[in-house]
Amino acid sequence: MKSTVKFFQVVLLMCGVFGADEDEVKSVSVMEGDFVTLNPDLTQIQGFILILWRFGDPVIAQINGKETSYPSHTEIFRGRLQLDQTGFLTVKNMRIKHSGLYKIEVIQRAGTSNMKFTVTVYESPSAVNAGEAEMKLMSVKEGDPVILQTDIPQLYRDELIVWRFGDEGKLIAKHDIEAKSSPLYYETDERFRDRLQLNHQTGSLIITNTRTTDSGHYKVKISSNKQTLYQKYIVTVSGSGLSPGVVVGIVVVLVAAAAAGVISCCHKIAEIPETVSGMEGDDVKLNTGVTKIQTGDLIEWQSGNEDSLIAQIKGETSEITTYDDVLHGIFRDRLKLDKKTGSLTITNTRIEHTGPYKLLINNKYKRTFIVYIRVKSLSAKENDSVTLETKTEIQTGDEIRWLFGSEDTLVAEIKGEKREMTTHDDPDGRFRDRLELVEANGSLTIKNITADHAGLYKLLILSRGRTLCSKFFVYVKETDCS
Repeated sequence: MKSTVKFFQVVLLMCGVFGADEDEVKSVSVMEGDFVTLNPDLTQIQGFILILWRFGDPVIAQINGKETSYPSHTEIFRGRLQLDQTGFLTVKNMRIKHSGLYKIEVIQRAGTSNMKFTVTVYESPSAVNAGEAEMKLMSVKEGDPVILQTDIPQLYRDELIVWRFGDEGKLIAKHDIEAKSSPLYYETDERFRDRLQLNHQTGSLIITNTRTTDSGHYKVKISSNKQTLYQKYIVTVSGSGLSPGVVVGIVVVLVAAAAAGVISCCHKIAEIPETVSGMEGDDVKLNTGVTKIQTGDLIEWQSGNEDSLIAQIKGETSEITTYDDVLHGIFRDRLKLDKKTGSLTITNTRIEHTGPYKLLINNKYKRTFIVYIRVKSLSAKENDSVTLETKTEIQTGDEIRWLFGSEDTLVAEIKGEKREMTTHDDPDGRFRDRLELVEANGSLTIKNITADHAGLYKLLILSRGRTLCSKFFVYVKETDCS
């Protein structure tokens, strides 16, 4: 799924003569996790010999002629600084500890000039502006767990993760990996007490024993030295009266209206988008409603909130073009167009294919769709067996990995040209003598299953430089003793 990266940049424009008042201190404030750019007056830096940026007293960045360097006197800035030849200093992924006095010293033949900045880094406010981040739709029955997956395969050591809930953006979870501290879970009317977990590897949020009051908007902001990622989710938790399919159908209509722009501030009424859903790994078809493309017709398919062109067909030549590189390549080798009708099929779908789609015929909008891809879920009674099917043809040299739980613990794998199969007991031994792998397709069977084996399983297929991922929820029902 497309990840929208959005920064909030603070740029200071200085007026007057640089260095005219060396006692003057410019004040800057910035939100935790965002970045700030401190810039002096360009006209006063021309012809410099040496530029020194200090935090307190130590030099943290400097330009000597055309050579830029970052002395390691202050470890808290490792990987965060960017100094260009104009003297602009950018500090990325800021924390409270980066608050303080910054000084620039410009040495020229005519003398030395100085300027000071006081930077205040404050904790993120009660709302996270997720901008144009795409909305993910999640539906679950009351009592079941739900995992709000991020698009990050692996966190490193400098991320700040902030999760918020509701239209008012109340803080419910926060983790500063760089600080090497445990995640913090904030109570929101105590509704989430003891029911939240953060995945330390991906930043995903797990809500256990869900309740109908957990339904609503969730937002996450993950800041690192390289980028800031925003994601949005709508979670619907259905009680005994409605099935998740019915509830998500209602929510999808509302989200679709907003995502596709069919409801405007002027209360314009437009055709409600068609909802198409499927399980992860299934094929999903979006029909044009046209029986036959006319000569000269141009059929175009767009996806995402930014209407990225993903496929087109020209009626007069029947020339089909798919755009694999847009939206981070999530459609690569997955799109098929019907030459006769122009209908679009997305093969082997993944969660990231959830979102709005638009059909244009001759540059005019004709139909809109919301595609909702669900994670596979399986249920079994205690002491029974359950098989997680790959439904994928395994090629020679492919590596298969099965992971379990929020920590992505490796439980089974197939690797090497000899197709060597290995199962792992897990640190607590819960899978001992219970796992079987199918060499032909990599499917995994869990025998004599218990409640300890319930949870999220991930299948990774490493194939020719690409990684395919599928997810399965396994629910274990207690044996009826009556």
